Amino acid sequence: MKIAVIGAGTVGVLSVCHFLGDTKDVEVVCIHNPKKNILGIGESSTVRLPELLWRSLNFNFEFDGQDLQYTYKAGVKFKNWREKDFISPMIPPAYGIHFDNFKLAEVIFSKVYKKYKERFNELKIDLESMEQNDKEVIINKTHKFDYVIDCRGFPKDYTDYTIVNLPINHCLVHAVDEPGNWNFTYHTAHQNGWMFGIPLQKRQGWGYLYNDTITSKNEALENFREIRGKEINLNNIREYTFKPFKANKYLDGRILLNGNSALFFEPIEAISGGFYDTVNAYFYEYIFGKRFNEKAINLNLNYIADKYVNFISYIYRGGSIYDTDFWKHAKEMCTNNLKNNRWLDTIKSVKEGKEDITKWPFSCEAWRVLDKNLYNGKTF
Repeated sequence: MKIAVIGAGTVGVLSVCHFLGDTKDVEVVCIHNPKKNILGIGESSTVRLPELLWRSLNFNFEFDGQDLQYTYKAGVKFKNWREKDFISPMIPPAYGIHFDNFKLAEVIFSKVYKKYKERFNELKIDLESMEQNDKEVIINKTHKFDYVIDCRGFPKDYTDYTIVNLPINHCLVHAVDEPGNWNFTYHTAHQNGWMFGIPLQKRQGWGYLYNDTITSKNEALENFREIRGKEINLNNIREYTFKPFKANKYLDGRILLNGNSALFFEPIEAISGGFYDTVNAYFYEYIFGKRFNEKAINLNLNYIADKYVNFISYIYRGGSIYDTDFWKHAKEMCTNNLKNNRWLDTIKSVKEGKEDITKWPFSCEAWRVLDKNLYNGKTF
């Protein structure tokens, strides 16, 4: 069997590892153009990334990850969300990682070639066409595969996607050429949204998140400067606008959408990484375990995606220490999300032991700690 993974961003690289590590007779080809830039900021992972790299490559960040500028991640520090700052932890012995995702493909693929040299290859080309029939997928009229995992990133249009209601849509990113000397991801609430802070061994990545229908870019930049306590060089700022969305159909015949081709909500708690890993797990079962048909996969992934919307809304609905237009908007929107999705009924069924929590984006133990700090333990 031959599987193509399109794209060499984080999810593309992890998809390669997943299907090489969990199979013995599958050939995997990564199709990408190395001249195209990935969305490189400095990335924060869930526990699943180090688990997958260890399982598929015996990759140990302490010994193998120096080129990725990795730092260990013990959790997320919420600052200014409540009167008292707190850490949402990763429950031991699990841990996450902060890493330089610009270098991820280079570092991981060097290990992949050594371990799976007979079953892995790269096609460094642009994708010009992709067609499928009952037996195969044909790339650029020439290259034939049994299945394709499409991890090309954000869609060019949203015709085949559903836009969801979440409160942020704009990010300003600034790097600081100083080591990050902390072992958690900062989530700092500010008057217009919140800001992430990612520590790497040689630099820090800061991202100012806001809603550009409420806050102007100039207002955001000024507030960003105030928070960082130093002059920010405007020439070094990158900005991204986005819509929170999910695919209407993740699996179509022999082609699977994953990564930002499948879903993107926002970076809070880095939980999208868990969803992307789940997509690969379902696809594996579809191909090899025969547990799911195409309809079942799409229904289940849509159900799980809605759980992620609920989890994000749960964090926002209590607001922050700021009583501003943004936070009023965020609280109202996310409270309505939870009412419409009957989320509180779900929480009740969890307490009664009736809910399947394996499809949730967070472990029960970690969620209880977060709930205690956000809501004094009154919801979970």
